[in-house]
Parts: sequence; structure tokens; C-alpha cells
Amino acid sequence: MLAQFILTLREGFEAALIIAIVAAYLRKIGKNDLTRYLWLGSGLAVLASIALSAIFWTLYGFAESFAGLWFEALAMFTATAVLTYMIFWMAKNARKIRGELQERIYIAVSSGQLLGISALAFTSVLREGVETILFLSAAATISLTETAIGATLGFFVTLVVAVSLMRGTVKLDWRKFFLYTSVLLLLFASGITMHGAQALQELGVLPPIIERVYDVSVALPENGAFGSVLHVFVCYHDAPSLLILLVQITYLVIFGAYIRRVYRPTPTATAALMQHRLQLLTPNKKRG
Repeated sequence: MLAQFILTLREGFEAALIIAIVAAYLRKIGKNDLTRYLWLGSGLAVLASIALSAIFWTLYGFAESFAGLWFEALAMFTATAVLTYMIFWMAKNARKIRGELQERIYIAVSSGQLLGISALAFTSVLREGVETILFLSAAATISLTETAIGATLGFFVTLVVAVSLMRGTVKLDWRKFFLYTSVLLLLFASGITMHGAQALQELGVLPPIIERVYDVSVALPENGAFGSVLHVFVCYHDAPSLLILLVQITYLVIFGAYIRRVYRPTPTATAALMQHRLQLLTPNKKRG
């Protein structure tokens, strides 16, 4: 449930952030009346996401019953690839989003192509909607009930925070938010990858290498209260094969190192922070 909550919250916040930036910029340039185009595009994107969700789940159920473990493995690896790309894209472009959005809105307003505002909102919100559908579908194959509860809570919190952002009553440290959620989502993505590898192992495509590396089913069963939470969040197994353990560890080492490097404070930022702290600690000298 926690993984689905964080995933939904992250996707919802990304859409809310884009809408808030566009709305704030329109107010800044004295075009607050044009926010109706923003809401038009956002509303259409939500409706399109709901329609795509219904279509996707229909096709998903048919494909899963027809292809079984083959489709499950494909769905898991596809969700992992898109989720990883989304995490990396936001880590790399978070600082440039505001400037790029403002530039596109300026061009749309100055050229009189006001539907460009709707198009920008539509594509931005729809992208997050499609990603959410894909990720929740992968999570639902592990636990449908926890996915439904976590997604509902995530949507509710997103709505509350989005309204607060639009009204300017709350401010978030977006860098820390994306850093922390990226770490948690990487754990979730590693679990999805592990689940896909397990499907291929059951199909006989990949060898288990060692059937059971350890067995803690007595102490921490994966179908128990705490074990089931870990199973959904990081695809915990109480008696895993060496194959699926290596897949998960390799994923975390490679992509975790990249996230650490991207979010590491730059020397300039670190120096500025230290200088600010020294100024706060050093008493002001009286001039003679």
C-alpha cells in the first residue's frame, strides 16, 4: 500500500507542480483570465486518463489470461523501464522545468495561440496519468487490494496539496521531495524487476542458479502481516532464488548510484550553504 501511495503521490505532484507553475506565471504577466485554458486542458487530460485506464484494464485482463506469465514478465519490465526513465528525467530536468514552461506559455500568449496553454496542460497531465496507469497495473498483479487503497489515498493527498499549492498556502522543498520519493520508487522498481525475473524463472527462460539462497518463512513469511507489506513494496520473498536476488541488487546498485550522483549537492551550492551558516554563526562587528 505504501509503494502505491508514494507512486500515485509522486505522479500527482508532478502534474500539480506543472499546473501551479503555469497558473503562477499567468498571474505574474496579468493574464489570470487565461487560466480557463489551463483548466480545460487539465480536465480533458483527466477524462482521457480515465478512458485509457478502462481500455488498458480490459486489454490487460485479456492479455494476462491469454499469455499468462509471458505477459506478466513483459508488463513488469515495461513498467520498470518507464518508471526508471521517469525518475531519471525528473532528476535531470527538475531545475529547468519552470523556465521551459514559462517560455512555452509566453510564446502561446504572445502569438495568440491560447489553445497552446490547454495543449501544454493536456499533454503534461495525460503523461502522468498514463504512467500512473502503467505502474498501478504492475502493482495490482502483486496485490489488487493494497494497490486500490494506496492509490486512493495518494489521489486524495495529491488533491489536497494541489489546492494548497494553487492558493499559495503551502510551500514544498521540491528538490528534497523528488530525492526522497526517487529513492523509494527505485526500491519499488527493483521489486517489480524482481517479480518479472521470477516470472521468467517460472517459465524456464532463466535459471534460478541456486533454488533457495535462504529460507526465513518461519520467522518472516511473505504472506504474513509485515511480510506482505514488504512483498508489495520491494517484492520480498522468504525463500528467494539467487537469480531474483542478483537482479534486484544489480538494479539498486546501478540506478541508485546514478540518483546519488544527480542529487549530490554541487560544490558551488555547498560553498554557498557553508558561507551562509558562517554568517549566521559569526557575530556582527561594530564599526568604530
